[in-house]
Amino acid sequence: MNIKICLIIIASTFGLMIAGAVIVNILESNGTLKTLSPEGIAAIKWTYFILFCIMGFCLVPVVIRYFIFAQIKIGNGGHSLIKWLQASEQTVIYGFWCLFVIGLSIGLPVAVKQGFFK
Repeated sequence: MNIKICLIIIASTFGLMIAGAVIVNILESNGTLKTLSPEGIAAIKWTYFILFCIMGFCLVPVVIRYFIFAQIKIGNGGHSLIKWLQASEQTVIYGFWCLFVIGLSIGLPVAVKQGFFK
């Protein structure tokens, strides 16, 4: 898995989140944007939620790769757990992604049902 692509995606989504917040604040302070309709607020919530999920999914490979690198750097590269992580890094990443998807499949319907995105 190419970590550079993940880092670019993380930086881009984070930048979009910051830029969106700054733009809306500027529009509100100028008086251009008085109030948002409930549909507009829901669209903003969905947009930020999707950007957050993309950033979270792309952060997993970066953190796992950095963890393995740091463990090797401090001299723990010979331990069996670190060797196993190195050998099956892709599988561990897919495992974390599966846990994220399971959590989303449980939590997202509840959030929608309780009106979080309204």
